[in-house]
Order: sequence, then structure tokens, then C-alpha cells
Amino acid sequence: MRNVKRRTRKQRGEWGVVETPSNQGFGHHTQIWLAYWMELNKPGRVSIEVDPDRAANIAPAPWGRARRAFGVPLRILVLDDETAARVRRIVPARVDVVVAPDDPRLKELAACCDDDFTDDDDLVPFPTPRARC
Repeated sequence: MRNVKRRTRKQRGEWGVVETPSNQGFGHHTQIWLAYWMELNKPGRVSIEVDPDRAANIAPAPWGRARRAFGVPLRILVLDDETAARVRRIVPARVDVVVAPDDPRLKELAACCDDDFTDDDDLVPFPTPRARC
């Protein structure tokens, strides 16, 4: 029998989890919830979960997708106690969940996710294609 080495990933870095409601509804005119799982260190990748059910955005499946994409963090920063309790239920005990309402990175992420945008913000910055004649 062959000895198989298990490859264990080391914990590193910090993540932030920000949850925001959206009334845009992607054309359905219903409220949806967006959860942003973001690496706070470089390169700053983001995993975005979108669902009308708030509980589905911070659940084992979204945690697994973000963990496979970014690795396992040392700690996760959140803005409030309610989100912290929901995150603590799904992450392993070795990952610290810290409430940091004054963290500028989380505030910036929450501010950029506001519903205060217009339809003009969705325009693609590329020129329209022209017919070849």
C-alpha cells in the first residue's frame, strides 16, 4: 500500500463579509440580498452571492465556494453582531470571526454596494459595433 500525503492548506490572510439588501431585483422588482466574501489582502478577490433568501448567502455552500477560491483565512471581519453570529455557525472554529464596524475596507465595500446607482452606471464602456459594408 502506498503512503498518500495529504496536502493541507495553511491558513493565511483576512477576509471581509458584507451583506447588503438590493431593491433592484434584477428585473423582478423584489428585494434580494447580496453577500460579498472578500479577501482583504492582495489580490483582493471577491465572491458574490445573490439570493432572495437572506439565509442562503451566508451558508455552508457559499463558504465552501469562497474557501475553495481563496483558501482558508486566519480571520473574517464583519460589520455587525448578527452577521458575525451567522458566519460563526458555518466556519471552522480555527477561523476567528471579528466584529469590526470601523474597518475602512469593510466600509468601502459596503459603500460601493449601495443601491444609489442609476441605469447609466450599467453602460458598457466599449463603443457600439458598426456594420461592415
